[in-house]
Amino acid sequence: MSLIRSIARPLLAAPFILEGIRTVKTPEREIDVAPAAFAKVDEKLAASSAPGMIDSRTIVRAAGAVAAGAGVMYATNRAPRAAAVLLLATTSIGLANRRKIWELRGEERMNEIQAILTDAGLLGGVLLAIVDTDGSPSVGYRVNKLVERGQKSAAKKQRELERSAKKLQSKVTRSDVRKGAESTQDRASDIASELQETASAALERFTKAYQAQVD
Repeated sequence: MSLIRSIARPLLAAPFILEGIRTVKTPEREIDVAPAAFAKVDEKLAASSAPGMIDSRTIVRAAGAVAAGAGVMYATNRAPRAAAVLLLATTSIGLANRRKIWELRGEERMNEIQAILTDAGLLGGVLLAIVDTDGSPSVGYRVNKLVERGQKSAAKKQRELERSAKKLQSKVTRSDVRKGAESTQDRASDIASELQETASAALERFTKAYQAQVD
């Protein structure tokens, strides 16, 4: 990991760790932002088959623990991209639960706007953290390289098969030519033998006829 990442990752993770720990200790901080929404969550949980110990406070504390744990993981470079995804989820939830600024006035409204911009800035940092491959190729790059290697291997294998086919065809052609030449040579030998036998028989008949005339 580079020096810049060694410094930047703990700095980015620090607000999440602090906020997560505070949420675990005092979940009311989050619940008071949208009490009506959390009341509905409690009603849904009470009507469901979920254990009685699970309520909105438990869920908020669990979310705070997740944020703090993910922050520690990111700060210590342990599965940083997965940790960044968890931080993104907690940041998005935090933005969704912000108070409505149009219902506020004066300094309270300005403080809420500042808090929203702070969360948005953290959200941008987390998004950059998710796409940061730390010098390692991304999954898409590795997949493309794997496909490219497969295509090259297939093309190489095809060229080898084509060369083997040409060699086999050349051998078959030479074999056919050799067999044709041998067959022609055998036929010529047979014809020569037949001509020789014919010539011998004609000479023998001529010799007998000549001797008959002399006698």
